[in-house]
Amino acid sequence: MKRLMILAALLSSCHHEARPAEAVKSAPAPAAAPKAPEPPRPSDAEQAALGQQPTVEPLSPFDAPAPRIERLANGLAVYVVERKGDGIESVRFAVRGGASTDPVEGPGLAALTAALMETGAGGRNQTELAAAADAIGATLSVTAGQDALVASASGMVTNLAPMVKLLSDVALRPSLAQAEWKHVQEQQEAALIEQLAEPRIAAVHAFRAATYGQNALARPAGGTVESVKAARLANVKSFYASFAPREAALIAVGGAPAGEVLYALQAAFGTWKPKAVKRPSSLDAAVPADRPPFVLVDFPGKPQSVVIVGQPSVPRSSPDYLALQAFNAVLGGSFTSRLNQNLRELHGYTYGASSRFEFGRGPGPFSAGSSVKTDVTGAALGEMLKELNLAATQPMTAADLDKARALLAFQLVETLSHADALAREVTGMFVNDLPSDELRTFVPRLRALTPESLRAAAGRAIDPARMTIAIAGDKAAVLPQLGALKLAAPQLRDATGALVK
Repeated sequence: MKRLMILAALLSSCHHEARPAEAVKSAPAPAAAPKAPEPPRPSDAEQAALGQQPTVEPLSPFDAPAPRIERLANGLAVYVVERKGDGIESVRFAVRGGASTDPVEGPGLAALTAALMETGAGGRNQTELAAAADAIGATLSVTAGQDALVASASGMVTNLAPMVKLLSDVALRPSLAQAEWKHVQEQQEAALIEQLAEPRIAAVHAFRAATYGQNALARPAGGTVESVKAARLANVKSFYASFAPREAALIAVGGAPAGEVLYALQAAFGTWKPKAVKRPSSLDAAVPADRPPFVLVDFPGKPQSVVIVGQPSVPRSSPDYLALQAFNAVLGGSFTSRLNQNLRELHGYTYGASSRFEFGRGPGPFSAGSSVKTDVTGAALGEMLKELNLAATQPMTAADLDKARALLAFQLVETLSHADALAREVTGMFVNDLPSDELRTFVPRLRALTPESLRAAAGRAIDPARMTIAIAGDKAAVLPQLGALKLAAPQLRDATGALVK
């Protein structure tokens, strides 16, 4: 922990220009009052010191944790990270699959399953589950993402055994009751209807549907109004029945001794032996080589447009992962990134612009995006395209790389500082089949990056000439602004991503 604190101190230096303070002149005082004295001026030495930028020292070596990997009697993998002195324990039950194994015709099934699992388990209803968690000061949740369904519990180390038992009830003995099913289904349907009015979500749906074809990444993880309405409780029970130890793992991070953790997990999960049937995944379906260059969702009268530019890219397992994270930190992954400085600070088109790689088991997308005022949509898109082309064709500078290293190292420190954050990171190791020393080798790999390696990695992962532009906004107001960009005629899609015929 001491070395971690040292690393944080070394890398949190900020590059702010300090300017010498100027003398402040007092306003004329009333005749009856004495003149207020002027504050002392800084000495020459003080002014020189204020004008100096702090030095970012080289990255220091440190020992990052590597999870201890064991297996329970039933073959269920267990990843344990012991953090001596930490009073919190974060425990997660993760099953590979998630939305990637939703039926092609029925997206949203994983999300519905996760929501229903939260409504009762182990003979308790939802209210009783919440009360049981509160009684031991624990939090309890179930979420479904693109690549996994995860049940999580977090609480005091002193309540490890009852917390693990409660988590096992939710993970292994959910009620999946008919009485709760209709409520869960209606809630999800209502949320999706509400999203149809959101240009930001519509732009994402249109972009994904246009670029991913039959791949699972084309479909919204939460499903559609139609698919959720058509789902049945039997579908959820079938989805849950596909869970099996071979595709699942337990992750425990916190202050409890590893031996105690393994004992508690064996007692709660060691007898789980379901007769599971593997669900097919469409995550490996080919991504179309020919993708529409421009798609548009019409929102008449909206004062803002949502603009996304991107393409399918690489999975989390790519050897270029860290170089791409560094590349993106400079391009659009921080407040001082090129995209944000251009669109927000220089031109005032937006409150924020960013870019990101969505890494997962499949070829997740790279995208740059922003919400901009409708009347500057064309100008903002032009600046975004300019920044993407510059980043892709010109090498990063040494200063760019230093900034990216500092940002990524700071993010690592943040991750290692909290049991829940580290548990999420270790869960990603399992879900994405990453080596257990992923964190331990982070700093050496970060040091080894060069401006040339960032440029080479970006060249393998993205190509601005093949990116798709997706805009959700007022078609009548936006299209006349795009003439100078010489774009193809837009492919029209609705807020779900479906083609408008």
